[in-house]
Amino acid sequence: MAPDTRQENQPILSYVSSPTKIKTAKAKDAAEINKNNNNNNYETKTVLRQYFSNSNGVLAQCLVTGSILILTAGAGMPIGYSAVLLPQLAENNGTLHADSELGSWIASVHSLVSPLGSLLSGPLLDVIGRRGCLQLSSIPLCIGFAVIGMAKSIPCILAGRLIAGFAVGLVAVPAQVLIGEMADPGLRGLLVGIPFAAYSMGILFVYILGATFSWETVAFCGTALPLLALLTLSLIPESPAWLVKRRRIDAAKKALLWLRGGDIVQVNTEIALLEARAKADVARISSTASLSQQATSAISKILNPGVLKPLAIINIFNFLQILSGTYVIVFYGVNIISKLGGDSVDKYMAAVVTAAIRFLFCLVCCVLLLKVGRRPLGIISAIGTAVTCLILAGYMLAKKENSTVDAYVIGFCLLMYVAANTIGLMSLPGVMLGELLPLRARGIGGGSTFFIFNLLIFSLTKLFPLITERVGITGVFTIFGASALLESVFVYVALPETKGRSLQQIEDYFQQGNVLWVTRKREPKSNDGLTIVNV
Repeated sequence: MAPDTRQENQPILSYVSSPTKIKTAKAKDAAEINKNNNNNNYETKTVLRQYFSNSNGVLAQCLVTGSILILTAGAGMPIGYSAVLLPQLAENNGTLHADSELGSWIASVHSLVSPLGSLLSGPLLDVIGRRGCLQLSSIPLCIGFAVIGMAKSIPCILAGRLIAGFAVGLVAVPAQVLIGEMADPGLRGLLVGIPFAAYSMGILFVYILGATFSWETVAFCGTALPLLALLTLSLIPESPAWLVKRRRIDAAKKALLWLRGGDIVQVNTEIALLEARAKADVARISSTASLSQQATSAISKILNPGVLKPLAIINIFNFLQILSGTYVIVFYGVNIISKLGGDSVDKYMAAVVTAAIRFLFCLVCCVLLLKVGRRPLGIISAIGTAVTCLILAGYMLAKKENSTVDAYVIGFCLLMYVAANTIGLMSLPGVMLGELLPLRARGIGGGSTFFIFNLLIFSLTKLFPLITERVGITGVFTIFGASALLESVFVYVALPETKGRSLQQIEDYFQQGNVLWVTRKREPKSNDGLTIVNV
């Protein structure tokens, strides 16, 4: 039996148990306890049964997530908008015309300013709160689409894309952080992964509209979701973690009581933990520190091993994910399908189908996160992406002339590529951001991560037409496949397994000197069925 000192590592999963119940559990016969642990899925099933029996708490967390999803779906629309905008602008009979070079700027400029929004979201998270930051971001998102809809020239379209791109950068971090801080650990994998399904839903929505309506009409439709989100976000509470940091304890208790379905024991325990963390964070930085001292403190915070190591893992994962084509296929979806299938494929309908598959497998990923670890999901996704890319590249290289079979083979490979890529590579970064970064660094760490992430997307999106011209569509998918293979190796070597772990346990893992998962320090599990010591 584990020593009593293990209670400091007790995960939030056991908050619903009162101290009396815990002591009673400790007094049980060891044989009976071990019998309860024979089933490998025992803890998962117990956690799910525990959460879903508290229907009020689950409903409250789903309502919060739903409000955020409306906004993230709206943020997904400008991501996919260029795929339907560029083909219409390329037509000589249109009101406006854009060639390949100008089109690459229209597609990529969105990601050029998204890093600024991501970087700004870091301090805004701490100043106006997680919910406040999301409410603020809905305003430029709506304005950006309105400017595009009313555009009479290419510069106006670029201006609208800039404004909308800034808003998308502003949305990403607070959406993940707010859900991560409000969700119970047993539901966190499901809820934190859902925003990527919402992004995919926004992409699907804009593809469907683009297959039917003009780009101006699609732009005006893009203002609806941000306006609705502005309303729904006003109906949910602010993050309890942020409220505690601002010393608004009563408001934090009220919010947490609603989120936990009235479980006062769990609320009091979580509040005590949040207060302890807040005091520890305050102790690190003097309240009277100058601006330069605060900047130095921010740098030292990032350089802390408990922050730097998860940041490195997330950013390397993102780099390889982007090189595997995750977002290029979104920005240039219609054009890529046209290059692959030629005239034998309805490119707009094919783009809609790929977006539908992406949305569907985002939902599948959210469900799998409840049962499957992050590591196996990432490895399977990366290998699946690599295999489908290389098969597609090989087929394009081997085929001599157009055949009626081409559309079926290429279509199947492309859909399998989107499915494999979405189920892990696309969805896991959001989960990693909400789980790997410690509370004290989620603002600056999340902002800097999305800053780098969007700069990488901008670079590849801008260079994609040039790369395609040099190596062809076959070479492009070969690069995608090779990058995905490297991603699978990286996930196996470095990504820690966080399923079923509390945020405190994950933070402790990085503070213990662990760098690579394969060389981690292993600790024995507790045998009382209440805690999980090793990560």
